[in-house]
Amino acid sequence: MQCYTQLLPPSAVTHAVALPFLNAHSRNLVVVKTCLLQVFRSSTVTNNEEGSERSSKSKLVLIGEYPLAGTVTSLAAIKAENTKSGGDALLIAFKDAKLSLVEWDPDNYRLSTISIHYYEGENVINEPFGPSLSESESILTVDPTSRCAALKFGAKHLAILPFRQVGDELAEDGEDGFDGEMDDAPPSAPLKRTQSGMNEVSADEGKQTPYKSSFVLPLTTLDPALTHPVDLAFLHEYREPTFGILSAPVQPSAALIEARKDILSYSVFTLDLDQRASTNLISAQKLPSDLWKVVPLPLPVGGALLVGTNELVHVDQSGKMSAVAVNEYAKLASNLAMTDQSDLNMKLEGCEIGELDTKTGDLLIVLNDGSMAVLSFRVLGRNVGGLKVTRVSAESGGASVEVAPSAVAPINTNTFFVGSEDGDSSLISWSKSSSSLSRKRSHAQMLDQAAAVEEDEDSESLDEDDLYATAPEPAKRTSSSGAAGSAAAASYTFELQDRLASLGPINNICLGRSQTSKKDLELVAGVGRGKGSRLATIRKESVPTVVRTEEEVFKDAKNVWSMSVNATQSAAKVESKKAEHDSLLFCFDGEQTRIYDVNPASEDSSRYNERTGTEFEHDGETLQMASTLNGTRIVQCRRSEVRIYTAADLSLSQIIPMSDDETDAELNIVHASFSDPYMLVLRDDSSVMVLQADKSGDMEPLDNTDPITERKWLSGCLYTGSLCPNETIVCLLGEEGGLHMFNLPDLQQFYHAPTLRYLPPVLEAGAQQRRVGAKETLTELLLTDIGTEDVKEPYLVVRSAMDDLTLYQPWSATSSWKEILRFRKVPLDYIPKFDDSGSEGDGPPAPLRHFRLGRYSAVLIPGASPSFVLKESTSLPKVLSLRARDVKTTIPLHLPGRERGFGLLRPSPSPSPSSSGEEPVTATCELQECTLPEEAEFSTGWCVHKQTLGHPAEEVREVAYHEGRGMYVVATCRDVDFLPEGEKEDGGRGKGDEASLHPQVPQYTLHLLSAKTRQTIHSYPMPYLETITSLKIMPLEISEQSHEVRSRIVVGTATQRGEDHPAKGALSVFEILSVVPDPHRFPHDPSARAETGLKLSLVSREETRGAITVVESFPGGLIGTGQGQKLMIRGLKEDGSCLPVAFLDAQCYTTSLKHLAGSGLWLAADAWKGLWFGGFTQEPYKLTTLGKSRTRMEVVSAEFLPFDGDLFILVVDAAMDLHVLQYDPENPKSLSGTRLLHRSTFHLGQFATSTTLLPSSLLPVGAQPVPNGHANGEADTTQILRPSLYHVLLTSLSGAVGLVTPLDEGTYRRLALLQTQLSSVLEHAAGLNPRAYRAVGEARAGGLSSESEGLGARGIVDGEVVKRIWELGSARRVEVLGRAGMDGWGLRSDLEAVGGGGVGYL
Repeated sequence: MQCYTQLLPPSAVTHAVALPFLNAHSRNLVVVKTCLLQVFRSSTVTNNEEGSERSSKSKLVLIGEYPLAGTVTSLAAIKAENTKSGGDALLIAFKDAKLSLVEWDPDNYRLSTISIHYYEGENVINEPFGPSLSESESILTVDPTSRCAALKFGAKHLAILPFRQVGDELAEDGEDGFDGEMDDAPPSAPLKRTQSGMNEVSADEGKQTPYKSSFVLPLTTLDPALTHPVDLAFLHEYREPTFGILSAPVQPSAALIEARKDILSYSVFTLDLDQRASTNLISAQKLPSDLWKVVPLPLPVGGALLVGTNELVHVDQSGKMSAVAVNEYAKLASNLAMTDQSDLNMKLEGCEIGELDTKTGDLLIVLNDGSMAVLSFRVLGRNVGGLKVTRVSAESGGASVEVAPSAVAPINTNTFFVGSEDGDSSLISWSKSSSSLSRKRSHAQMLDQAAAVEEDEDSESLDEDDLYATAPEPAKRTSSSGAAGSAAAASYTFELQDRLASLGPINNICLGRSQTSKKDLELVAGVGRGKGSRLATIRKESVPTVVRTEEEVFKDAKNVWSMSVNATQSAAKVESKKAEHDSLLFCFDGEQTRIYDVNPASEDSSRYNERTGTEFEHDGETLQMASTLNGTRIVQCRRSEVRIYTAADLSLSQIIPMSDDETDAELNIVHASFSDPYMLVLRDDSSVMVLQADKSGDMEPLDNTDPITERKWLSGCLYTGSLCPNETIVCLLGEEGGLHMFNLPDLQQFYHAPTLRYLPPVLEAGAQQRRVGAKETLTELLLTDIGTEDVKEPYLVVRSAMDDLTLYQPWSATSSWKEILRFRKVPLDYIPKFDDSGSEGDGPPAPLRHFRLGRYSAVLIPGASPSFVLKESTSLPKVLSLRARDVKTTIPLHLPGRERGFGLLRPSPSPSPSSSGEEPVTATCELQECTLPEEAEFSTGWCVHKQTLGHPAEEVREVAYHEGRGMYVVATCRDVDFLPEGEKEDGGRGKGDEASLHPQVPQYTLHLLSAKTRQTIHSYPMPYLETITSLKIMPLEISEQSHEVRSRIVVGTATQRGEDHPAKGALSVFEILSVVPDPHRFPHDPSARAETGLKLSLVSREETRGAITVVESFPGGLIGTGQGQKLMIRGLKEDGSCLPVAFLDAQCYTTSLKHLAGSGLWLAADAWKGLWFGGFTQEPYKLTTLGKSRTRMEVVSAEFLPFDGDLFILVVDAAMDLHVLQYDPENPKSLSGTRLLHRSTFHLGQFATSTTLLPSSLLPVGAQPVPNGHANGEADTTQILRPSLYHVLLTSLSGAVGLVTPLDEGTYRRLALLQTQLSSVLEHAAGLNPRAYRAVGEARAGGLSSESEGLGARGIVDGEVVKRIWELGSARRVEVLGRAGMDGWGLRSDLEAVGGGGVGYL
């Protein structure tokens, strides 16, 4: 009984496509991150900062994101008829032969599903001994004119999905139908589930859908030789849907290159969708065996480009081939005639190709290492005379991409997007120098062009009767020579515009102590591949950087305000300009309000100088302070009046009393909102007053209209922003819970949404109110802009009586936004923090407020532990919590050196209590001047800081934390050339080895990294060809006489020179020694220079016959290793040797070895035999096997999960399934414990890289060591209290971080019922089924039944579905909770437990 929840969503981009999605004139980018679909638009922003050159850049702006209950395999744009938005539709392909056709719904401003198509029905017959559907690669391709789409699935099956075109209705009306079975089918609905077959959709049904009846046929019906298809794609310039397919009669193999050289063939087939027939047009034989991709080319080139690992081959419509070799291995792998460009030394494995210039037909090639090249064609009339590949130099922007691409999508004419699974994705713009465009042609070139034109005219006259010829387009057919193509390629310049941050893939993680607070931990991970790899520090809460602390001035403070004022006397002469630094600070101590002048140049106590002798009213309570009229007036909101002062000398300018107009009764101010030149005051009788400043600076109340005077108001705000840039509006929350908007200055109501109290998914003015149903008690609203300085978007923030936050984003389909204004609910993962330590009195909570924080426009959620609602341009709004406690007030501070920072008013650290029993000292307060961490990312709602290691950046593979030294030990690698045996020693080459392009192997290095300064202290290079497979810091017994235990660094390595050489291994033990600090390093940082007095020293090195695949700490200061096909327990001796004391014959290579701290239990996993579970005893030393899992489980990672007296084991396999096993020797099915009971299986959808056992902070745990997969050797582990609740943290290749939480019986039943209710109530993107996505069938489980099947099955609760309950309205949510037997408070408690509340120490 467990629950799986994602703490961080996937961030590695797997697929991308650009299309007009929102409307016919837009250009949007759709990105898929494994199982998360995001829709972006491109926005141009201008840099207007002083001192910098004015420039403009393109940025990606997120429109919406939608989790998908499926793993996406491909994307394609469809020009469908009669879409809701008028733009294109999107065709999404999933695993196991599934297609979804979606479009954009402008009425609800979200994704809408048109249809879903399944092709894994029983009528699809697979070969008895062939690969299964899940083991076969799926290929999706779409006709350029969107006449049909083709999905290759299984081994040899091809599904054709035709789409309706203009004029199809006339053709169908003129015929009675060719299939009688199809005429009897019922009419269709907007959403249809289609199955593979010939009689799925009727002709009448097709009229109401953008697609027609699909059909499935084996590829061998097209041509019996298509037994091993490699790739296929639809081609341009054909009147009928025509595709080219690359195939072979036998399976291509690089190991059998001599016997299977040039076995591929390229065939072109045209489809007759009405008759469901095909015709073979051309066939090109004896193509290189390493071709793997077909790229269709539009005009002016045409044909198809075949991409191989060593060459590029172009095939035109007549079958004529032109090829170019890009490395020296092309001539060895194929006998095809090619142009020699082997000096490029390019590797085309995993490259992506996109269209660069539509006029010339040039293509962009992004290679596997991130480098770029331009492919140009020498076009002569209708023929391609040759290909030219030119690398893009670093000076021209060729280094803009650092990692391997996964997709290339041209967005605009000069902007394209490069997605990557190995690091950050990039938005890149390109330009072309004008010199190449105006280059004068030679006389020979003009003669070649004239000859080409004559040849073109002759070919057109001969091809007039050709069925597959296209209309002549002589204007688009240009001729160019190879020299011109080379010059054009060299003239391209690329520039990085924006990045899409990614945490994928996560290679390895560890937990370390935070240097700001020893009680808190931080998650450190090695992320990315190659040059894009980084060492990432991930925190659940952001640790503010405290720049300065002031205690003397604020020791009695209750509230503080800071502001920037302008000394100009006349408000009429002041123009809007750049905000200046804060110059005044007001401090209320409970009785008086003091004024301080801020001296930015001072860093001591003279920074704040008290000002006296003004007309400012010091006595009495001050509720709020603000500046208005561009800083020329200062407003003081007191309990029952508003005082206005001039900013120059704080002379009193005006007093506005708060009283009832009819009874003259004194009213108290509850809240005030400001927006030049207006001020909104909310009073305790639920009335509001709106004031406007005139040219002289005096504030005068506006005449209230009937809607404002007749109603009672709970909250309100003034808004001026991106929704209405040139005007100010008033937003009010009515007593009945409705939203009201008024124009200024006439106060005429233009918008009223009475259903806000129900918190519907879509809020609109004309919605009907429900007569019954639960209503949410709303207390506050705020309409403000959230985003960055470049991109801001309006959001409506609504707070309930239970402190829940709901976000709405306004949108309008027309330019007159006031007439058709709607709000859509935006998902926000936020659970209120209830902390009574900072509350004083029974007054209302501090209101939400707009906050300028660094480069962000945010919303402050005040409290004892404040939070901010932030938004990056590429993410949805997220709640970022600060790691600060007992905060009384959070204020913005704009000071030199800490621009757009913030101040925290907190109690000073209390002195030690007196032992004489005297009266305790009253706690004083201090003001901490803080900023957010520099270069940190907050797009996930967590604080992520990345840093590179090495120059150039090296790939971070392993990381561990040494608590005694406060250091991180990081293992990195970089690619070096693989040299034949003997070449490294004598410097010569082997016999016959004259290659200049060598294979690449990793060269590893150990780095000692400071946890405080993040500086590299020392580096230790590993031997050549030695791969670090495991790195741990563990307690080792360093003496057999004294039995002293100390922490040591243990490194397991493997060496494999070739398949004909045996694998070797080595077990190395390192120690961190103290040496003399280097005086030349860090001359300006004494603390960093002092840390240079540490060095890695090799203590022991034991070479083994088999590879060391994994190391783990075992009781008694011993080292557990997976050595070859054995499990070996080793001990360190005084002489530096590391001898084995116990072993177990595992008969396979171990991939995971874990030990449960505080016990002798261990588990070992491999990729063939599954999981082994056993115990270890020290007297005598012995490894004992207690139980095993079922066989044929390809284990990637495994971890213990003890809970409530039971021992569970979590196993993640290569099929991305999470298995829960239990050791229960008392169960008869376990055969006395020798068989691990298989309790449940859950499909993750992410390829896991690690599993880590973490203690939970939800229950008292006592003193604990750093949970780094081992106990601290310098602490007495026998005195450590073990927690009663654990979590398992899972990381993945996609950058997602998940959490598995064990549940008791009552919690499991509630959440399981809630998941069942939500699965049927919520709308799921692309029409997918989340229960079917998470379920694992018997076939995937290896054909073996588990103890979880049948009646009483206990599956894992999908926390991602449970968290979506906030998408429902309040009435529907209460109804669903009632069916599940839950209430609001119980839901919050359960969501906190499964949503990461137990790992709040991160």
